[in-house]
Amino acid sequence: MARAKRRAQPAERIYELDWLMLAVVCLCCVGLTMAVSVQGAKHGAEFAVREQGAKLIAGLVALVTMSLFPLGLLRRYAKHLFAVGIVLVLATLFFVDERKGATRWLRFGGTSFQPVEFARIALIVLTATVIAKVGARRAEFRAGFIPVLTPAVILAAALALQPDLGNALLTMTLACAMAVSCGVALRWFFLAALPLIPALVVAVRGYQLDRIHGFLGDEPPLQVQRSLTAIGSGGFAGTGVGNGWMKMGFVPEAQNDFVFAIIGEELGLVGAIFVLGLFALIGYVGFRLVLTLRDPFHRYVVFGCTFAICMQALVNLLVTTGMAPAKGIDLPLVSSGGTNLVATLAMVGLIGNAARADSAV
Repeated sequence: MARAKRRAQPAERIYELDWLMLAVVCLCCVGLTMAVSVQGAKHGAEFAVREQGAKLIAGLVALVTMSLFPLGLLRRYAKHLFAVGIVLVLATLFFVDERKGATRWLRFGGTSFQPVEFARIALIVLTATVIAKVGARRAEFRAGFIPVLTPAVILAAALALQPDLGNALLTMTLACAMAVSCGVALRWFFLAALPLIPALVVAVRGYQLDRIHGFLGDEPPLQVQRSLTAIGSGGFAGTGVGNGWMKMGFVPEAQNDFVFAIIGEELGLVGAIFVLGLFALIGYVGFRLVLTLRDPFHRYVVFGCTFAICMQALVNLLVTTGMAPAKGIDLPLVSSGGTNLVATLAMVGLIGNAARADSAV
């Protein structure tokens, strides 16, 4: 992937972006529908529409802003943006109270947000900047491996202090995927893994260790059992939107981490496959664009944003279906979490911005 395999005309890229936006709009509609179904059952449909609608409006502002923001300016100040992201992540250690054994949220006015979501975008931009800068030397250890992976190591270390080992691992996975795709030699990853694996084993403790034991045990954890029950009860066509009852306290975090379980119950196999197909479409369009973009910075911004969205969706689906240890992570564009929704739509805006900017190169 270090070199684009074929060239696409600007009109073709616009056509591909239309498919991307179609998938994004459909997922946002599914998210709004699930928010009304889950939260409306507790607080009323009007409240649910108002709450989720406000988050969608904020996300739309982020999408438009990032789709119009000058990429040259973003590239020039990539280090500064990343530094701000690190400061915000570290600020959670001092200005917030613990929530479920970790400090991951900051409050601003009457709202709260997770800085890691925006720090991840800054990481993608900075890593893409470094990849474009090192050029043909990216396969070397000192010129390629170290500068490309250093920002991710810094962010992962800051996240581990919260502690948030799940997002730390996702951060490293994202950066490693970007590094491998640009041509960094695989042997350096194997050498780096030798000291990191024992350190990771030592770092896993408390509820994190309990989650791993639960995953490896004879039976899945209680929340996963309930998630599977909800998915299985939907059958082929589901019980109908709003007709499911397992969101009423049976499935935990039904509006966020386990929203896919409610989709399975109320929309059935048809709805579940529809959602999976939309994420597959995002991945297909994104990686198709990667193969056509000429500028390395544009190419790896698109790759990083696409991989981040699809990776998060995959992890959420694996957790919901009991195929991975429990991890509190939203289903992009569908869960009701406002921070993740805004950050994901911002990444979609970046994808479109990079694709259009490359047409002018």
